[in-house]
Amino acid sequence: MKTVWLNAHSYQLPQAWPECTSRQIMALLPLTLVPLELLEPPERAVLKARALAEIMPIPKKTAYHLTVEQRYRLGQLTRWIWNEKLQHKPLDWFEVDGVRYHLPDLHYSNTSAIEIAMANIHYLAYTRPENPNPLAVYALIATLCRPVRRDAESFRQSADWNGDLREEFNSVLADERARKFQKLSIGQVMAVLKYFECMNNRFFESYQDVYDSDESDEPPLYKNGEGILTSLMDIAKLGVFGNFDQVCKQNVHTVWIFMRDNNLKIKRETERLEKEIESLGSDIY
Repeated sequence: MKTVWLNAHSYQLPQAWPECTSRQIMALLPLTLVPLELLEPPERAVLKARALAEIMPIPKKTAYHLTVEQRYRLGQLTRWIWNEKLQHKPLDWFEVDGVRYHLPDLHYSNTSAIEIAMANIHYLAYTRPENPNPLAVYALIATLCRPVRRDAESFRQSADWNGDLREEFNSVLADERARKFQKLSIGQVMAVLKYFECMNNRFFESYQDVYDSDESDEPPLYKNGEGILTSLMDIAKLGVFGNFDQVCKQNVHTVWIFMRDNNLKIKRETERLEKEIESLGSDIY
């Protein structure tokens, strides 16, 4: 927070997303849809003033008497809104039709493998360059955000407790809720979307050794994210965690750690075999 003094009164001005309230975040994110550098100076000033009104509500009388220099300096203190990415959990839950829908915990700590698979399919449908599906963002939110399960208290005390109080993912319910979520404000949608993007990028960066770099000119087998789903099917064939349904319910980190371990062992064995073949070739000549 930055302390700003105006007329002998101090105001606390957020200088980062974690310093903002959930309400402020949902009000500010839509402003970031307009890049400052594409605007003329007067338009930039108006946009910064709107941002300032959200994070530093000062009396109308005080605002009216601000000098041009004061307005400029205060406006400069809002530039971080366009320059910094949201990298924390912006809200715990949102409400639609009297029901609270809870976001997953940070770092996917309480998230199942099937959620990651389906969320990425919906995200790619929403962001694909050609023929994007704008409604897919609601399916993404419905995949990740769910009510607290009815047996939450007993579940917490059971041997099956996995740290997640949300209902288990159900594709039919997700489809129904996606339609309801079209009532959400653009700020709510952006808050969940930015939170997902942050977590998802970090997650796949931390498990980048699960995926071999493909330098061939061959097109990918799956362009729409189904590859994650088929990976879960392949793991189910091995029977390590049980059938496909049981694999889907596993914590995503458990599944990806297994894939990393399996991939590294295959890579090591491949390298060993290549060395043996090279050794045989040198013996022949």
